Amino acid sequence: MFYWGRKGVLHIKQTIEELKSYQPERTSKPDHHDFWSQTLSEAKKKPLRAKLTDLNYPIKQITAYELTYHGFDETPIHAHYILPKEHNEKLPCLLFFHGYSMSKHSVSNYMQWLIQGYAVIAVDCRGQGKSGDFSSYTSDSLGTWVTKGILDKEEYYYRKVYTDGVRAIDFACSRPEIDPDRIGVIGGSMGGGITLAVAALDDRPKLAIADMPNMCDIPLAIEQKFEGSLTFVEKFLHQYPEHIELVYENLTYFDNLNLSESITCKTRISQGLKDLICPPMPAFGVYNLITAPKSMEIYPFTAHDMSMVEHVDKTIEFVNENL
Repeated sequence: MFYWGRKGVLHIKQTIEELKSYQPERTSKPDHHDFWSQTLSEAKKKPLRAKLTDLNYPIKQITAYELTYHGFDETPIHAHYILPKEHNEKLPCLLFFHGYSMSKHSVSNYMQWLIQGYAVIAVDCRGQGKSGDFSSYTSDSLGTWVTKGILDKEEYYYRKVYTDGVRAIDFACSRPEIDPDRIGVIGGSMGGGITLAVAALDDRPKLAIADMPNMCDIPLAIEQKFEGSLTFVEKFLHQYPEHIELVYENLTYFDNLNLSESITCKTRISQGLKDLICPPMPAFGVYNLITAPKSMEIYPFTAHDMSMVEHVDKTIEFVNENL
């Protein structure tokens, strides 16, 4: 982790330059693209079975629905689907993915987007919030999502979560009120990792905004982190050291280090240099390998939090300029 000494600003600049120059090697296996092509092909063969239920939310200027749709394995995924009540043209749409062990929260959290004329789909990731998980996992000894199915890439939790995110785009594009050419994906922490993965797996998003993303340069992140979901991977390997090689190989399929080469949309990553959960170097490693138009917001004294007014305002401005 990085600490600022007496040299102050100079030290910060040197640290940022080191991060910007970090060029990791991709670790993808020969069947990486075939694995994801087959995964998405299988998912799209299944009916979406989207269902909207009026929420009767007590803000008169919006129309809010509880959305359910079938994800990877016909698990019903729950989401908010929220629209400005008054709209005469097709709407741009933002898809939100939340952090680990959290949820989509209240409809009111998204009002800054609704009042500007954006539609919002805020997803509860499978097994979290209101979404269940119909999958069975042969490796689930720790009872936490990041290790579910980790011994089999076909079973692994994040295979399903990333595909669920793509299916949310399928729903957005099925709606007559949504402009399919103005879709953005946005999230922080686990949601930031999902955002990057969905942007890599689907070319329909025009914009991807990932704050302090996880699932980036995973072996390095496991080595450098002090807190957060990847600590459970370490605990799993502590219990089952005979599976170290298999686990690291399986994780290559879900590492944004390898997925990011397929990102084509404009992408912004934000990173605090004091982050102990999603440390900066793994995120910079992914960022540095993205070839699509991109930008990075860097906060030298910020930890695992992007709720600062300055950052929120920058995000609103960035979305308005690009979507």
